[in-house]
Amino acid sequence: MTVTVEDRWGTPYRLDAGTLAADGREHTLGLDLAAGPLTLTGVEFTVVQPGGRGEQHRLTVRQVTTTADDGTVRRVPLPDAWTAGSELSPPPSVADAPGAPSKPRLLGSGPLGVEYFTGRSDGGWQIATLTVRLRVAQPKAAEVTAVATDRFLDSSGARTGQRVTVLIGGHDLPVRIVRSVRELPGTGPETPSARFGGALLVDLPSVNRRLQSTYGAAVAPTEWWLRTGPGKTGEAAAGLRAFPDAAPARVLVRDEVAERLRDDPFGAGPGAAFAAATLVAVALAAVGFAVSAAGSLRERGTEFSVLRALGASRRRLARTVAAEQGVLTGLALLTGAALGAVLTRAVIPLTVLTPQATRPVPDVQVALPTDRIALLLAGTAVVPLLVTAALALRRTDTTVTLKDGGTGR
Repeated sequence: MTVTVEDRWGTPYRLDAGTLAADGREHTLGLDLAAGPLTLTGVEFTVVQPGGRGEQHRLTVRQVTTTADDGTVRRVPLPDAWTAGSELSPPPSVADAPGAPSKPRLLGSGPLGVEYFTGRSDGGWQIATLTVRLRVAQPKAAEVTAVATDRFLDSSGARTGQRVTVLIGGHDLPVRIVRSVRELPGTGPETPSARFGGALLVDLPSVNRRLQSTYGAAVAPTEWWLRTGPGKTGEAAAGLRAFPDAAPARVLVRDEVAERLRDDPFGAGPGAAFAAATLVAVALAAVGFAVSAAGSLRERGTEFSVLRALGASRRRLARTVAAEQGVLTGLALLTGAALGAVLTRAVIPLTVLTPQATRPVPDVQVALPTDRIALLLAGTAVVPLLVTAALALRRTDTTVTLKDGGTGR
């Protein structure tokens, strides 16, 4: 006997309920459930087909109960609408052959009852088994839609909007492709799906509804993505890794993965080189601005001496020179910052690689923090402004400057 239950996400789980003797007596079957809430959606049992003559069987479920850890027993109400089907394995070579089993018939008495004829085996060397499936009546399974990667479309020769047949859970399932993307999460360049044929993204509950209605089968998830509360990531990861049947290496934390990627030589090397180049460029720009400002003031020494002789104060001249150099420096810094941002967004994604020397999926996210950029630009502008102010405020002999200027002409 096998019982099928679903969790709140619509994922079915097949649980072994033990063996039931076909002796006409009532028996109690039990199974342990470690999580909830769960919904009973199906009952399945398999019998060996007799070799001499067929047998008429009847299965009646009297009641279903749950027992809590404290011993509290509660009765579980069963749905009223069920469907019944059967499958013979191996299938008969001739349809409607003599001794073939009959289609199961639901009984109106009791919460759940079914009657069926087992049929008889042909006496061959292979043992035949009859599987009877009882499922809670469900709406008609909707069409399964999928998002395909570009590599899947290239490998299969399919296109968007086309229906393709894919193998899921060992069964052929028709799927209609509604959209294509370059990559899908969890299917990076190093995964087999990306190397050998691409990947499909489908809705697991929809797939399981179609598998159950057609084949009486289902596929269970092998990976869970969890979103934790604020500041609870470390606690959740530690709790999952503490489970005795969970390998700690199988619990992946996004922040830890991001940290490993940042520290990886393939990714950290180009990033560190780019940061070093930025600092060197800033230092050279600051020195260049300072030298340019000093040369400009030296060339205009005679002009400033004339203004001083006409009564202009040293502080007023310093403010004028600082404003002039500030405009020139500001325009240069804004232009350089814009070009640097464009260059960073264009070059960084091409230089950062994974440990397998491939481009990461998803792509590298280039973040340019506004506060740090503003601080960097301010630091670059301070040096030439300080040099300009110092040269403009220094005390010089106006007579000597004018004399030297006049001699020079």
